[in-house]
Amino acid sequence: MRKLKILILACLLLLPGCWWFNNDDDYEFEFDTIITDYPANLDGINTDRDDYNSDLPYQYNNEVIYFSSNHPSYGSNFDIVRKTLEITYHPKKDNTLNISYPEWDTPNTYERRLFLIVNTNFNEYGPFTLSRSKDWNYFFFANDEGGDLDIKYVYNYGQNYETDQLFGPLDATVLNSESDDAYPTINRDTTRLLFCSNRENNQFDIYSVGLSNGTHLHDQLSSGSPTISKESVLSGNQNDKCPSVNKNLLVFASDRDGGYGGYDLYYSLYADGEWSEPVNFGEKINSEYDEYRPISLQTSFLKEDLMIFSSNRPEGKGGYDLYCVNIGDMIENPYWMQN
Repeated sequence: MRKLKILILACLLLLPGCWWFNNDDDYEFEFDTIITDYPANLDGINTDRDDYNSDLPYQYNNEVIYFSSNHPSYGSNFDIVRKTLEITYHPKKDNTLNISYPEWDTPNTYERRLFLIVNTNFNEYGPFTLSRSKDWNYFFFANDEGGDLDIKYVYNYGQNYETDQLFGPLDATVLNSESDDAYPTINRDTTRLLFCSNRENNQFDIYSVGLSNGTHLHDQLSSGSPTISKESVLSGNQNDKCPSVNKNLLVFASDRDGGYGGYDLYYSLYADGEWSEPVNFGEKINSEYDEYRPISLQTSFLKEDLMIFSSNRPEGKGGYDLYCVNIGDMIENPYWMQN
């Protein structure tokens, strides 16, 4: 047992975002949140208030999760906060995938500086991070300082968390309207940014705008008049919100007709230059209550496709809670991550 604890500690200290894998027969392990194809409450980070709108800032080292919370310990309104998740796989323990919540949980220098300028006396929602090693890094979010939701961002260059200058928060001028604009996400080759807005008929739809890899993203967001297109395949007869892209998979929330009640979660696959018709994740995930702001991820040592989302279903700790579920067997094309 002592060796196991030492191994885990070394993994956590030396490898940021370590997904620990144990293939031994004889070891003890205390499971916290076991992940299956039914949603599991991430009760180690949820509170009795609203905890939702999450993002995984490091897509290849997913030990840190950002999300919005209105718990009084964070502030007087919705602020963006961070927590640590430790994901471990145990093939000799019935192939169990487990999420634990380390007692140590402190933000790094970059996060402390970032949240200090992002969080205000207004509400901050829907974080999204675009990070490239040794390149410009972006942190997107939306707040209601102007009376409606506007997309904003902070950016910096490089990976020196101690000294890198943080620029912002800045308005994503070309995306924002006089209505609500929120939940930006960028596709795998950074050629298109998607977001949701209720700029037409007071109904949320999913929109997109083209991006150029040859032009600084800040310049594209701050000036010009790019063509913003409604994604007609993804936008239905009701509200379609919170798009999130991971490689060829897009997940989002919608209260369109034919669901199970409130907002349901849907997915669409990108192939041959277009998004497929959205598919409801079904009753294993969706309920008569609201399921909201999904994000997808893949473990580094398995072909396990996971999704984290928020829901106000009554079995939670209160308000909206964050949940995690294995969606690998629910997607029609199980190889979407490899395409």
